[in-house]
This record gives sequence, structure tokens and C-alpha cells, in this order.
Amino acid sequence: MPKTQGNPCPKSKTPYKIAKGKKRGLLAQSGQATLETITALQQTGMKKHGKAEITTKKYDQVVAATRKWFVMSLGGKVAEGKKGKAEPSAAEEDEDSDSEEEDDDFEDGPAGPDPIAPDVGESAEPQDAKADASFKFDAPEFKDALSDTPNEHSPKVLALYLVYKIFHQGKKIGTADTARAAWKRLWKLQDGDTYRGRWHYNPATSRWEGNPVDSSEVEDTMESIKNKCGKNDGERKHSLAMTKEFMERMFAWSDKVCPPSSYSSPSTTVEERAVKTKHLEYKAFASTAWTIWSRNFELVKLQEKDLTFGLEDPRALNAPYFELNLTNRKGWQKRINKTQKESDLRSGRYKICSQPDLPACDAYHWLPKWRQHLQDEVYQRPLLPDDYIFPAIGANGIVQTGEHISHEDVNKWIKEFAAGARLPQQNGTFSTHCFRRGGAQYRFMFAAVGRRWTLRQVRWWGGWAEGEHRDTLIKYLLDELYTYEDDYSGMLLPLQPEANKTFLGEAAAMGPATTEQLSLLHRSLSSDMRAMSGVINNLVNSFAGINSAHQPVLGTRALVPIPLAMVNSVNQSLLHAPRVATTPPLPTTSGHPLPTAGLIVPDIPVTLPDGSRSLSRDSWKIAVQHWLTGDPAHGLYKPLKDWSKKELTGPNKPFAMKLRSRMVIATEYITHYNSDETSFLAAYPEANQGLSKLLTAINDARLARGERIPRK
Repeated sequence: MPKTQGNPCPKSKTPYKIAKGKKRGLLAQSGQATLETITALQQTGMKKHGKAEITTKKYDQVVAATRKWFVMSLGGKVAEGKKGKAEPSAAEEDEDSDSEEEDDDFEDGPAGPDPIAPDVGESAEPQDAKADASFKFDAPEFKDALSDTPNEHSPKVLALYLVYKIFHQGKKIGTADTARAAWKRLWKLQDGDTYRGRWHYNPATSRWEGNPVDSSEVEDTMESIKNKCGKNDGERKHSLAMTKEFMERMFAWSDKVCPPSSYSSPSTTVEERAVKTKHLEYKAFASTAWTIWSRNFELVKLQEKDLTFGLEDPRALNAPYFELNLTNRKGWQKRINKTQKESDLRSGRYKICSQPDLPACDAYHWLPKWRQHLQDEVYQRPLLPDDYIFPAIGANGIVQTGEHISHEDVNKWIKEFAAGARLPQQNGTFSTHCFRRGGAQYRFMFAAVGRRWTLRQVRWWGGWAEGEHRDTLIKYLLDELYTYEDDYSGMLLPLQPEANKTFLGEAAAMGPATTEQLSLLHRSLSSDMRAMSGVINNLVNSFAGINSAHQPVLGTRALVPIPLAMVNSVNQSLLHAPRVATTPPLPTTSGHPLPTAGLIVPDIPVTLPDGSRSLSRDSWKIAVQHWLTGDPAHGLYKPLKDWSKKELTGPNKPFAMKLRSRMVIATEYITHYNSDETSFLAAYPEANQGLSKLLTAINDARLARGERIPRK
């Protein structure tokens, strides 16, 4: 038998050449196992990288919460979960959405009675209940309706979940949209094209195909949800634009509450520093968001490593600037993957220079000023690369190291400052997109002639991909212009700007004044002068009264008439005298002294390295960690067990209550249960529900053991 030479396979059947160094590795990896591995990698890659990481994480939470609700509903037991709010992600806050939608705490699952029951919290007609009575909830396949592979019952169960969340729990439509998006993505990634498109039964394959989200059941439910939300919410409240004028009014109100003169002097009390910190942080946040057109939940994650100071641009006469890298821009991944043309959007870097003509919107001024305050008064140390530029502030006014401010707190501040400045909010609210809208509209329409930006410049600065989200651009820019030009609310005013005849009514500003306009101006000035003359005469008379009251007792002197020129001189000096703010300065005479620098007890829950919040069931472990080893990542460099009594008195007294709660939990865990987690959790199942309930249970146990004397 002749000896086979070389490769037994003919060369003509080898469709490609294999490099010599890689031949052995490829042959070792060849075969069916490799294809299966690659297929698994394909599925994993699509699930992991098909959407932004935060969106994928949010969708997973929604799917888990829906399944938990379904399991508890089938068992007839529904735990009472908490209702809370989470930061909006790319999934739940659509680019085209104006309003802030309420979100669920999907981590803990739903609350309320059995949602599968016919009564879902809304009054229904008896015939409606009977019409659906034929549906069999006890069908064998019903329990698998929310599996990765859908079945004929999947649309029904998903529709019931949407009804439960919106009609029963009273959530907003954004909750339903997020749930639909999460489940649609999960099902469409199963089995190629099988679960994509319209939901239908295929007799050829004897199975249901398409996506259950695209079924009549779910679509009809969503239609009723939209009608219900529209009826209850009334007029649509979109995110108002924070205009340049609104920014100036807010900053003027802030200057009255927290005078700028206090910025340069160190605080002496906790209350004074809390007010100053809040106003400086808000000014820095608002001016920066307005400048770079960021959404609130994007900017809150800005860190020290995202800023580079002390730069100059030689192409602009060495103009100084600092660079800001916005790495958390929503939808950034979609834009950099769209086409190669979008490579200019990858960095998200903005050169921030001085804008002296926009004092309330000058991020070059306010962000470094806030950063300096953060280093000098709050942390009393240089900022570290991972420090958040906009940290969270606790209820006691103490800044929480390692935790960024939540977008909910930012929205509360916006509402507070807007109310203080008395900004009108009849047709909407100031929320996540308000600074983004205001900055974009100013640069495109309202800036001085010759300084307005082109649409291409607007697209780049706002992070919109070319050819994408044109409707969003129109809504951000042109819809506002359309509203302005079709606004006839001022028809009773003496002068009509004729806004609908020229761009932003510029013809009225550039055209010559009419005789009627000059007549109105003359009457207005005359009225103002008469009123001012009366005020000045009253002031002169009051000065004359003061002089006569202080005449010498001995002898009398004739009153010398004051020359008219001197009176006019006095009047002019009074008119142009600087106004003194009547708002009292920050409280400095009373209040709590500032705590010792470097001593802080972080709040629980804490922010984890991935940006998420720690779970309630882990709170007791964090408390034990604070007691034994500290938490340098959140500013606790010295373990609580090592704090002296002196460090808990005087200015540090606000920390005493938090330290004691951690001490009670840690002592119970270490002393009574020998650091045995299993025994500890068996004795205190409340540990999975957070610190408050656990602390109550431990105190009850200590009281029963005679270790604690109740207060009388």
C-alpha cells in the first residue's frame, strides 16, 4: 500500500491558505465544537453589546421584576415591595421624550394584591369581566408564558403586567414603554428570525411566531394605557427650555439667598457651609449643563479625571480654556457605531472658554469656582481622579464622598430655584432636558446676529448623529420657533412684534420706530419721571425733617434756602446710588460648628464602583464594614470602632447617631453570633430589608435579654 504524502485532502478542495504559524492552532480548534462555541459567543455578544451597558442592565432588571411578579401571582402571594425611583437610563428615557417618567424599583418587585385577579384597581363593567372569563389561567403552558421562548400565553401575561403597573399601581406610561422594550428585545434574540415581526400562528410549523409585543393583545392594552395617561395627566407637560433670561433670574435669586461675597470667606457653621455648597454646586451644574447641552443624568457622573485645566489654544491667540470629556452621553455607543463619519463624536470633548457676555451661563467661571470650594472647604484636600465633581449632599448638609448627586435631587433643585426666581411654568416643567433645550435654542436662534450656530454645529455639539434623530432636532429647535411665531397671547399689548412675519420678529427690532410707538414711549417716560419726582421730593423732605430735629437748643438760626442746583445734584446722586441687597446674609452668628476635617460617616446605601446603588440586603454588611475597617472609597478612612469619644462631641455630634446604629449591628453580629452570617440571618431575616428594620429587631432582642433599658 503506497504511503500517503502530505495532506490527504486534495489541495483543490482547500478554499483558502492557512499561515504556517497558525495552522496547528486552527486545526486544533476545528470541528463542530468550535462552531457551537462561536454560536454561543454570538448570542452572548448580541445580548451584552447590542445595547448600551446601562440599558442592558435596566432591561434585565425589568425582565426579572416581571417574572417575580408572575411567579408570586401564580402562587397567590404578592409581597409588598417598596415604590421608588431610579436614575433614567438610555432605555427608559427616549431621545424624543420630553417628560420625566416615573420609574419602578425593579429590584424589589411589585407591590399590591394578586394582579391576575379580574379586579386590577380600575372599575370595570361586569360584561367586560365576563367577556374575558373564557381565558384559562390554569392551562399547563401558562406558567411558561414569560420564559425566554414565548408561547401562545405570552401576550396575555405581558398585557396583564402592563395593566397592573399602570392601572393598579398608577405608574406613568414610561414604565410600560420600558417593559415593552425589555421583553421585545429578549424575545427577538431567540432563534434567529422566529420571534420577530407580527405575532401569529404558523400552521406550517404548528407554532406561534413573531414577537408577542407586536400582538393585538399588547397593542390594544397600550392604546388604553395611552388614553388613560393622557386623560389623567391632562395637558402634556414637556420639558421647558431654560432660557438665558431664566438662568439670569435664577442666579440673581441665588445671589440674594447666598451673596457672592460669602464665596471668598470660609464658612464658620454647618448651616452656612451647607447653603453655600448647595448654591455653588447648582450654579456650576446649571451653567455647565447649559453650555454643553447635557441631560441632567449624564452630567451628574462627571469626575475629576474628565477635566483638564490650564490649557491654551494657539489657533485662537492662546485663549485659555479647560477641556471637559463627557463620557456618559446617552446614545453615544449607537452614534460611534453608526458610520465611520461619526468618529468625530467618539471623544465627547468640549473646550470650555470664558463667556463674559453670559455671566449666568459661564461654565468657565462657575465650574472652577465650585471645584475650588469642593477642595478647600468640603474635602480639604485635592480632588482625586475618581472623585465626582457633583457629589451627593446628605440631609444634614454633609457631602457624601464617592457618591454623585442623583438626577432626582437635581430636578428638586431646579424646581426650588425656579420657584424662588418665579419662573413661569404654565406649559411644562423644568426637568432633565431643560438646560439642553435652552442652550441649543440660544445658540441656534437667540444669540446675537453673527454668533448663531449652523445646524451642523448644533448637531455636533449636542451629540446628534448625522442623519439621525432629525425629529428630535426639529423638536428641540424648530418647534420652539413655531410656538413663538404662532403665539398670539399678546394681542392686547400696545405694540405688536409681528413675530409670524419675520424670523423671531427681527423686522420689528430692525425697522424704524413709528409715531405711535414714539408716543407710547413718551407717555411711559413721563409717567416714570413723575413717579420718580414724587419719591425724590419725599426723600428731600425727610432729610429736611431730620435737620430741623437736630437744630441747636441755644439760639435760633434762619433756614438758608437750598439752591436748586444743589437739590438736583443730591437727586442725581440718589438716583445712581448703588442698591444694597435687603436679603440677610448667610447665617453666621448661630448654628452648629463645622465638623472635624476628614471625619465622615457615609450614608447607606452607598454607590458602587459601577455607578449602581447597593442593595437593601447588603446594608448590614456595609455597616459592619464601616465599624471594623472603614470605607475609604466613600470618605471613611478611620474605622468607626477607633473613633474616640471626643470625636463624637462638639461639631461632630451629628455623626453620633449613625455611628451608634453601626455599632449595635456590628456588635450583635460579631459578639452574639461570632461573625456567622448564616446564624445571624436566621435570627434576623429583617437584615434583607434594610438597616431600619434590622436595627429595630436587634433592639427588641437586646431589650428581651436585658441589655437595653427603654426610655421612659
